[in-house]
Amino acid sequence: MAEGPYKFHKLPKGWKWVRLEEVAQTLESGFAFRKKRVQPHLRPYNIGEDGTIRLDKLFFISRDKVPKNKVTLLQPGDVLFNNTNSVELVGKTTLVTQPMEAGFSNHITLIRTKPGIEGAWLALVLRAWWHQGFFARICNKWIGQAGINTETLKHIPIPLPPLPEQRRIVACLDQVQTKVTALKKTQESTEAELHRLEQAILDKAFRGEL
Repeated sequence: MAEGPYKFHKLPKGWKWVRLEEVAQTLESGFAFRKKRVQPHLRPYNIGEDGTIRLDKLFFISRDKVPKNKVTLLQPGDVLFNNTNSVELVGKTTLVTQPMEAGFSNHITLIRTKPGIEGAWLALVLRAWWHQGFFARICNKWIGQAGINTETLKHIPIPLPPLPEQRRIVACLDQVQTKVTALKKTQESTEAELHRLEQAILDKAFRGEL
């Protein structure tokens, strides 16, 4: 298995490489929206480049138009992966942090994790892969658009540390993000600074130095 951007890194003791399908309980893409305005319907725009869910612009659909086999109640820990976008944006990922009744576009894939891996950790890894251009390299490309299909997504390599280590690294990055958010309010920092700090922390974690 190709270990993504970190294939030349020896993982710390207790870590291992797995395929995404090995740690995913659910891998499900959404569906196209209708016009009746009843239930929120998330689109690629709603996945922010900073990893947050943007709710300032929402489409809505009628509940009776939602396919019965589609998930419409998002749970904390769910991961939303942008499977179709421009080359530079395909692979954007966000973490659901609170229950949300919402559908989602067929350009978004819901990933619900199995026990043994935190959704927050998976989202963090996928965001790191995106920032490093991994998805831009492996995506299918068309005129003005790019995509990662479900079969490709299943085989994305994921570094898997023990659960306590996942939680420790996520907590460390959460603290960084909180500080950067506070700095942004005073215009002393930028999104690029957050990306740089995230990557620096992950690099240390992957070397067992965090």
